[in-house]
Amino acid sequence: MSFNSLSEKSAYLLGLIKGKGVDDEIVTLTAELLNDISHAVDSMGRDIDDLSDRTDELDDEVGAIAEDVYSSDCCGKCGGEDGDMSDDELDDADDESMYEVICPTCGEEIYLDEDMLSEGSLNCPACGEPLELDVSLDDEEQEETF
Repeated sequence: MSFNSLSEKSAYLLGLIKGKGVDDEIVTLTAELLNDISHAVDSMGRDIDDLSDRTDELDDEVGAIAEDVYSSDCCGKCGGEDGDMSDDELDDADDESMYEVICPTCGEEIYLDEDMLSEGSLNCPACGEPLELDVSLDDEEQEETF
């Protein structure tokens, strides 16, 4: 005889005990206890399966959002993703200097334009840690600008 769950097996055992007319109170109480426990275990198993499915769905959604937000090398000025800029917008973006900064906390590469640098600080888009930006030029760069 095969059973699909603990509940089915314990219900069968309880039915046998009561069907055979076993008058032993200890045996009957033990079978009833096993029946209650098996129902609780089966219910928890269903809850765990449901939570696992929901967690997988949320993980997929968060992954899609993260891919949309962090995988683009877009400067953000066009309001779109890579490849969404017109030729004129690409030419304008090429004229503007972009700077690469590595977040010391998470190691994410962040691309900044001069407007963003002039603010002096911002939060890392990957980990949210505040970044302080030193926009001073080194000696060689200062000599080149004069």
